Amino acid sequence: MNLHFKNFRIYNQSKLITYLLASSFIIGGIATSCSTKKNTTVSRTFHNLTSYYNYYFNAYESYKSGIKHAEKNYAYNYTLQLPVLLLGEQSVNQSVSSDMERTIAKCTALLSKHSITVKPKRKQGKPNTQQSAFYNQNEFIRWARESWLLVGKANTWKGDYDKATMAFEYVIRQFPKTPLWFEAQVWLARVSVIKGESVEALDRLNALEKNSKKPRTREFRHLLATTWAFYYQKQQSNEIIPSLKKSLQFANSRSEKQRYNYILAQLLQKQGKNAESAEFYKTVLKLNPPYEMAFSVKINLLALENIKGAGLKKELLKLANDIKNRDFLDQLYYTLGKIEQQEGNTDKAIEYFKQSASASTNNSNQKGMSYLELAQYYFSKADYAPSQAYYDSAYNSLDASYPGFKELEGKTIYLNSLIENINTIKTQDSLLRVASMPEKDRDQLINAIIAQVQADEEKALEEKREDQERSLMYQQTQSYRSQAEPSGGKWYFYNSASLSYGQSEFQMKWGKRKLEDNWRRKNKVVNPDQALQIGSANETQATPQKQLSNKTPEYYLANLPLTDSLKQIATDKVKSAMFKVAEIYQNDLNDLNEATKAYLAIPEKYPSDPDAATAYYRLYRIALDANNSTDANRYKSFILSRYPKSTYAILLSNPEYIKELTEKENAGEKIYEQAFALYKQKKYAETSNELKKGMAKVKETKLEPKYLLLDAYCIGQLSDISTFKKALANITDNFKNTDQAKQADNTLKILQQKELQLIAGTTETLPEQTEKKDSVVSSIYNAPEGEHMFVVLVPKKSNINQLRFNIISFNVDNFIDNNLTVNNQPLTDFIELFSVTGFKDVNEATKYYNQIKSMDNVFTTVDPKELQYFIISIDNFAKLLNTKTIQEYITFFKANYKGIN
Repeated sequence: MNLHFKNFRIYNQSKLITYLLASSFIIGGIATSCSTKKNTTVSRTFHNLTSYYNYYFNAYESYKSGIKHAEKNYAYNYTLQLPVLLLGEQSVNQSVSSDMERTIAKCTALLSKHSITVKPKRKQGKPNTQQSAFYNQNEFIRWARESWLLVGKANTWKGDYDKATMAFEYVIRQFPKTPLWFEAQVWLARVSVIKGESVEALDRLNALEKNSKKPRTREFRHLLATTWAFYYQKQQSNEIIPSLKKSLQFANSRSEKQRYNYILAQLLQKQGKNAESAEFYKTVLKLNPPYEMAFSVKINLLALENIKGAGLKKELLKLANDIKNRDFLDQLYYTLGKIEQQEGNTDKAIEYFKQSASASTNNSNQKGMSYLELAQYYFSKADYAPSQAYYDSAYNSLDASYPGFKELEGKTIYLNSLIENINTIKTQDSLLRVASMPEKDRDQLINAIIAQVQADEEKALEEKREDQERSLMYQQTQSYRSQAEPSGGKWYFYNSASLSYGQSEFQMKWGKRKLEDNWRRKNKVVNPDQALQIGSANETQATPQKQLSNKTPEYYLANLPLTDSLKQIATDKVKSAMFKVAEIYQNDLNDLNEATKAYLAIPEKYPSDPDAATAYYRLYRIALDANNSTDANRYKSFILSRYPKSTYAILLSNPEYIKELTEKENAGEKIYEQAFALYKQKKYAETSNELKKGMAKVKETKLEPKYLLLDAYCIGQLSDISTFKKALANITDNFKNTDQAKQADNTLKILQQKELQLIAGTTETLPEQTEKKDSVVSSIYNAPEGEHMFVVLVPKKSNINQLRFNIISFNVDNFIDNNLTVNNQPLTDFIELFSVTGFKDVNEATKYYNQIKSMDNVFTTVDPKELQYFIISIDNFAKLLNTKTIQEYITFFKANYKGIN
């Protein structure tokens, strides 16, 4: 509702006197009564006057400015149905934010300085109806009431719907039976539509329609009609048409009339009412729309004027040749593509869609729609590689508000995963193939690649020299031309001599270049077919490595799986990717033909692998679902004959297997619950015994890792850290991708991080470890003989440099003649190891140990709870580095070294 101060009129002489009195207060600086906000005629008049001119006027101007800015800068997609309201559009929320913030700030200041909620003094006698209504108001300053509504509207435009709802609900509670109440109800319905709360919006709008006291002003009727149209558009209902026609009757803004007429034309065109649609399009043209809208109208009118086939295409191509339409070629080519598509000229349609995408420079939605047409075409042909590329481009170009965007997002994710796994198969197969070559053949291949790289570099250098020569010639020619060129002449493009000269001049500077995007760049695209499949040295390195030249064999050998373990890793990647490809075809893309081919490729490639049985079983299920008993029986016989010990063979040969397995798991679950109850009672030994009794029942079921994890936690309480870590590692290694493996892995990380504290017995991470048995001496370490060293273990977070300095200083002060050396290195991801070497035997090392232990200032930078130090023989030190069994060595150290204090 447009509100202006012209409505704030002075009705009689007494009010005029009041205005003058208020002015005299301001002029004289006597505003005591107003500062206390007493509710008198004078104070109300003063606050109404100053609140409007000092605050509300500026707030409302800022509000209108924001809306104009949104309408002017909103990027309409004329190929799709235009929005009835721009509310709720993310780009609009951002563009109006600063104007709406200013509106809210002004309104807030008005409310804090000019709101009057104190009741006025009652007059003597019985008040009439008008006086009672006045006295019962909750706010006595008109512009304060209006400010509450304006705050809600500004927050709606800004996209802060919670604050908007609070403001509108405040208006509804505080100002009933006023026009503001009705307006707040309509805006709350708009917020509900934006938030997708369609039932609430419909209930509110129906209640307003039935309310006989609703305002009859043009502004309110426009507000209500557009809200109905907004609701119906979100519901994709044809009821939008009468609501839009009603909105047109009350619209004041030309931009609104243009938009409503255009939407009506679109809706009627979609319903096949071409004559009526054309009338609305012509009305848009009469309203002098922006050129882009007018251009889109002309295209639609051509489609509605019964111009068929070649005639329509000729008219569209005529528009394409008009230089004024250069920025709208994407729309023209897209329309031409749709026409060719409808006529069955698929190849020509694809060509136009590609031209549309290429021509689109500032309309990302149009580009996205062209990409989407191409993606859908290739997808229908089961040509998934180009389809994935176009779906990905469409997904990144289209707004989230585009119809069907969620489905587009899902398909893009599936196809991206498909192509990623296909590329993994190709890459790892290529790496394995090259790694398996005889060394002589492999070297020949690498040398050939290096020779090609060198040839390409030499060619690039030659082209660079030619470019420099052309540039020099161009500069010389320019200098000569500036001296010889006559001052007169006709326009450049009408002068054939100038055109010819310009062409040769261009070729001198740039050489012969094809007319295309990015023509200045020589290497616009890296051809994946030309990319080396065997990898590069720094493709997968997690930490910075020395840069290798691509003209050395080491560059190409770095990622080759040349050892058995690396070959197994590469093979596992291939198998995993092959299964993922088949699963995407089967479950996500519903392409059972491709899924069948993908599953068949697994046993063909790995016939003796246990995973081949899984592939055949899935093929068996696909055949059964398709009622193809021949193929189903064939795959069943493969499983039974080739993989008789597999779970699938047992399942197929024993129909009761699932039932028996379920009973087995139920029994195992019961035992687990009993064991867990004992664990909670801290009866760890009994828990472990109970788990061992039930282990046979849960072997090769989903309960097995649960049993092992609980048993591992019992080991953590009953044994040493090393045994605990081994039990956890068994779960992470043998039950990957299970919840128990993830939990075990997290526990291992905590153990590694807190290992020094656990050894010292000071951590609270595992408070129940007081029962662990440390008395057993590990047998992996040898008797302490020969050369020794002193070792300090500290957390990596410690001040490493300071500790190193302290140890060196201690050595200089106390053992300067011993020629000791201090080194440090990481032992684990969380522990730093310091070593002092140079002790000939255990006695020298023991003397050093006792003396450094007595010094208080060496280890001051380390928390004593996180510090471990000991002496160790060279042989045992090598074992410690290899096994990282700190707890075992500490136990061994305490039991075997005599003479330490």
